[in-house]
Amino acid sequence: MSPETKFDYNSAFSRNLGVVSSDEHEHLRLSTVAIAGMGGVGGDYLISLARAGVGGFHIAEFDEFELANFNRQYGANTHTLGRRKIEVMLEYALEINPELRVKIFDKGLDASNIDAFLSGVNLAVNGMDIFAVDMHPLLINSATARELITVAAVPLGLGAGVLAFGPGGMSYENYFAISPDMSEEEKIIQFALGFAPEMYHLKYLDPQSINLKARKGPSSIAGCKLCAGFITTQALLALLHPQELHLAPWYTYLDARLNRFHHRRLWLGNRNPLQRLKSFVAKKRLDNAGK
Repeated sequence: MSPETKFDYNSAFSRNLGVVSSDEHEHLRLSTVAIAGMGGVGGDYLISLARAGVGGFHIAEFDEFELANFNRQYGANTHTLGRRKIEVMLEYALEINPELRVKIFDKGLDASNIDAFLSGVNLAVNGMDIFAVDMHPLLINSATARELITVAAVPLGLGAGVLAFGPGGMSYENYFAISPDMSEEEKIIQFALGFAPEMYHLKYLDPQSINLKARKGPSSIAGCKLCAGFITTQALLALLHPQELHLAPWYTYLDARLNRFHHRRLWLGNRNPLQRLKSFVAKKRLDNAGK
């Protein structure tokens, strides 16, 4: 910004008006959103919501940028290699809105700081890695206990699945049908299946590129950008028009490669008999690919 140009919130984000009203824009400026994760999707969520006019954030991330992040993560480039993701993304966000109110949690999330992370926020956003199987319920259940909505999206191939949890909706455990006695690999399969019940991405993904034990799988910038668009929209609904937001067991799933889209209510969540069959098939397919 040149010295003679002074930042002004209303001017900087004036093109949002018409999509939202002036009163709604002010509501967004005064809102605070908690985003867990600043990597593949979480960093994009921060930037997108800052551009949408949200004025406050709590952000959590412990990791650093590495070469393997370059294909999809907003803050990953040759200048940020080895730097902490949370510091880089904070810098980018403040370059968009230097008046942002931001509280950082640079050791990530755990049971010891989840209350502080959610204190004083209006919405929780799950931007954590799909493999963080023990952290997803901590965030979602803690937010629901505080009467907060949590929105989440997962990039799957060249598509994305979207869910919202909160008071009045299906619980994390009931929707995903995840139990403590499951293996980590089984939990990951259940989690992904809940976001994409039709599993269209498996029609073109190479199963040998997926290694659940090593916590590795293919990812695409296309899927991450779809997630950012979905989450920005879901966040605007949650903050401005909560009556329009559909909580789990409703899900939204788009595969842009196959041009398939669904917005449906998944009866019984992953306990649905058809979902249980799909879970079994997915596990067998991945097991066979690993042999």
